[in-house]
Amino acid sequence: MSALDPAALTRLPSEIVEAVEAIWQRSLGLAAQSAKNDQNAARERERALADSRVHLLSTLRVLEHDRATLKAREARILELETQVEDYRRQLALLVTRAVARNRTSKTKKRRSPRPPAAIKTLTRNRPKKRSQLKRPKPRARR
Repeated sequence: MSALDPAALTRLPSEIVEAVEAIWQRSLGLAAQSAKNDQNAARERERALADSRVHLLSTLRVLEHDRATLKAREARILELETQVEDYRRQLALLVTRAVARNRTSKTKKRRSPRPPAAIKTLTRNRPKKRSQLKRPKPRARR
């Protein structure tokens, strides 16, 4: 029997031919099912990829917004730090002027002599003697 001889197939028993044909049909069905599964898997991969792209773009938009917010906050912080430095300089200038004004007024007071009436004599305040203190009135008995 030659493998290429179609007449050899006609000489096979019918049970074998039917079994081979059933196996052939089954293999065709499995190949079709496999192709369908491959198509479904490819569609699922494409959907997952599209979902990932959407999620990635959304995340990138959020990231860009956060970066812009951080940049604005950093600019505001720098602006506020500049204002704080200006206020510190102004405060230092005010304190310096107040100290200088206070020093000049103290030196003017020291230079001018005080009038005699303004000079107080140093006297010691002594507490009153016990006899001079008022005693409480005794309560009446009932």
